[in-house]
Amino acid sequence: MAPVAISKAGYWGDVTSSMDWCEENYEWTPYIAEFFNSWSSLAMIVLGEACARMNPTGNPAFTLLGRSITVVGIGSWLFHATLKYSMQMTDELPMLWAISIGCYISITMQYDVNRRMVKNTLTLWTLFVSLLTACFSGKVQFFLFQSSFNLLSGVMAYLCWRAKRDLENSNMSHVAQLFPAGVKLYILAAVVWLTDTNLCTYINGRNESSIMPFNVQLHAWWHVLASFGLVYLVVLFMGHYCLLKGIPFKLKYIYGVFPYVYTN
Repeated sequence: MAPVAISKAGYWGDVTSSMDWCEENYEWTPYIAEFFNSWSSLAMIVLGEACARMNPTGNPAFTLLGRSITVVGIGSWLFHATLKYSMQMTDELPMLWAISIGCYISITMQYDVNRRMVKNTLTLWTLFVSLLTACFSGKVQFFLFQSSFNLLSGVMAYLCWRAKRDLENSNMSHVAQLFPAGVKLYILAAVVWLTDTNLCTYINGRNESSIMPFNVQLHAWWHVLASFGLVYLVVLFMGHYCLLKGIPFKLKYIYGVFPYVYTN
């Protein structure tokens, strides 16, 4: 069998994604464009599967939410490994669908609304945004995705706060503390993401302007921190669901960092 031809840019050829992160491309192997950014995506896969398998509520929507996080992690791995636009869509579009599933669970859980109407509205909106995001590239695509995702993230933040308030009013402050813990992780992750995106020249360790002797791989840390922050908020919703449904439950931590709820 003839050897696989490797281009100067690496096995996957030229970068076609709308974003190329601060990590040096093909530094460790010609088969993976961004080595650390790719492998750190495993955090989303592992934690997403954990959420899906540790669902004590009996509500299959929570399992679907966990599996959607797993899909995001797989897409993130493919995106960072190839830096191809088509693979970028396997990362970003599942993020929109995952947060839409989270919005559906929390809205229908906290409000007396028509479930079918909420599901259809969120499905049509996410499908519309997905088509627009996939049809554009460059700065337009980046703006469409970020604005839509951040809008739904704002909705989720408010619904998380409502869940926290209900848990506190029910003398479950230890469960409610998942909210500030998750938010702190997300804020730290956002700072890390913004620093990596906007200040790469000063932290890449590759030129005279860099204040760091080496690249600390901040985008990879974003994957890990954001994944843990997401888990805290998903578990918060699971506890809130059990509270509203009158299901007795307890909160525990694995190694003091991974929260989970289980029913008696």
